[in-house]
This record gives sequence, structure tokens and C-alpha cells, in this order.
Amino acid sequence: MRRFASARTRFTITALATCYTRIVVGDCRDGVLFFFYQEDQKKLEQLFCDPVQRLVADCALMDPNTVVVSDRRGNISVLSCSRYFEDSASPESNLTLDCSYNVGETVMSVRKGSFSYKFPVDDVLKGMDGGETVPNQVHNSIVACTLLGSVMVFIPITREEHELLEDVQARLAVHPLTSPFLGNDHREFRGRGPKVGVPTILDGDMLAQFLELTNVQQEAVLSSSGSSDRGSSSHSANSPISINQVVQLLERVHHALN
Repeated sequence: MRRFASARTRFTITALATCYTRIVVGDCRDGVLFFFYQEDQKKLEQLFCDPVQRLVADCALMDPNTVVVSDRRGNISVLSCSRYFEDSASPESNLTLDCSYNVGETVMSVRKGSFSYKFPVDDVLKGMDGGETVPNQVHNSIVACTLLGSVMVFIPITREEHELLEDVQARLAVHPLTSPFLGNDHREFRGRGPKVGVPTILDGDMLAQFLELTNVQQEAVLSSSGSSDRGSSSHSANSPISINQVVQLLERVHHALN
């Protein structure tokens, strides 16, 4: 084995992931660091750095510019960067925190998964080429395992679907039939860790409760108002939401993952 290049981090490396010439390492304080291997010059160059400090448990590259990272505090975050050579003069904290989610357990392993809630017929009906869109979406899924033995799957959805389900989740979180049993603030719990304003990944367990309700109960939930700090949702508290639309979307996700 021959060493071609080396680079040092300030703290102990706890995780590593690669994609082509991109190398991402996670350490016990500075978070994740992006390196670029210059094959012609046989050297490593640091490109991007985590904007926050975190004790990284594991990380996985979704593509050369996007990384999913878990920390020992129970958070899963998605960070991205601009393309190489675009405004990377200061690599101290120029990764963008796209979204985050507090699992409540320490996530020890993160991998790219192969799950999809869309089927070729969905893209055909929309006039899209299913052969190109479905495989890309399948490989953008995330599978995470926790220290307590839980296995979780995170899947990407469209912006419109996210806005719809975010509004439904906000109503479920405060409705007496589906709110946390101990009265905890669901939004505050799932949003622990990241800075204010960072989007939170939707809670599948909370949303799955909607499918267990009767039609009358579903109508009651959707007719109620959600939490007052749902500023990121495009749906207002008085906007009508179609029960069939919500049920079809949730059932499609549930069927694909089960």
C-alpha cells in the first residue's frame, strides 16, 4: 500500500465517507470537513467545513455536494455545499445546513438506502420519464441505526408534499387525539440542536397516526388550527386540506416502506 497524500484535522476523526474525488471526514468537535483529492498533484485540499460544532457519529455522502451526518446528541442533519471553485475562499464554515431532525437516540450508523414511495406509473401519469426519475429518488433515501437498536428510514419528498404534510403534522402535534402523551412540545423536541430557522425533517411516527383515525376524527384534526409558530408552512391555519390527498400520500409512503 502506497500513501499518495495526507492531511490533518484538529481533532480525532470518527467517520469517513467518499464519493469520486470528494472525501468527507467527521471529527469529535469540528463536525464534517470536505476534502478534494487532486490526482495530478497528489494532494488533499480542504474545501468546506461544518458551520457548527458537533461530535460526529457517522456520515454518508448522498452526492459529491451533499452529506448526511449524525452526532452523539441524537441529531441527523443534511448539509450541502456549492460546486467546487464557487466562492470557497473561506472554508471555515461554508457548508449550508439544509435540514435537521432530533431522533432522541444516538444514531451510530448512516447509509444510503434503496426506498421509494413513488412508482413508475406516478411519473407516467404526470408525463415524466419514470426510468430516469425513480432510480435517482430511490438512492437518495437514508437508513439510520441507533445505539438502542432502532432502524429508521428517511426518504425525500417534493416541496409541495412537504408543505402539505408539515401543515398536517402541526395540527396533529396539538390535537388532543394525537398530541404527545406527556404534553411535550413536539416541534421543540424534533428541532433541538440546529440553529433557529433550519427546516425540520417531518416526523413519520406523528404523521402515521392520521391513518389510524376514523374519517370523522381526520376531519376534526384537519379543521383545527396547528401550532402558532408554524411560520415555515405555506398553508394558513384556515386553508382547507383534502383528506383524500393526505391519506393517499401517507398510504403510498407506508406501502412502499412496508
